[in-house]
Amino acid sequence: MKAGVLDVLLYIFERFQDDEFVPVEKAQQLVDELEEVGFKSFEINSALSWLDGLVETSSENFAPLPSSLISTRVYHPYEEHYLSADCRGFLYFLEQVGVLDPHSREAVVDRVLALEIEQPVDLDQLKWVVMMVLFNLPGRQGAAVWLENMDACFH
Repeated sequence: MKAGVLDVLLYIFERFQDDEFVPVEKAQQLVDELEEVGFKSFEINSALSWLDGLVETSSENFAPLPSSLISTRVYHPYEEHYLSADCRGFLYFLEQVGVLDPHSREAVVDRVLALEIEQPVDLDQLKWVVMMVLFNLPGRQGAAVWLENMDACFH
């Protein structure tokens, strides 16, 4: 996926973030709207596949096994390629302040890798992925709002 897919995802997120869900019968309307705004079919299809994966990350099947209270996340070199030291540090910070838990952190890492972009994500792109994941996880919307408000304070 290229950066265009992330643009499609951001468009969808901004357009529908206040909705509880988008009914299946509106899916074709969404595709038509995205094409009208100028997105290409492959970008739209890739973004919709990415969103399907986002739904999967909210399932209990995706949740990590219970572990001790003290654990360290070690990133694989493949993950390090897409998540710079700044991004990994930001994820660590979000865990320390309680915005992310191990389940939501792993969902964020999964969704970053699912972007299939050639370049590492930058911090702003990572923040969007974190917000999309948090808005999708039950009971985590408040953490997404906290992150959005914190980000607004620095911009």
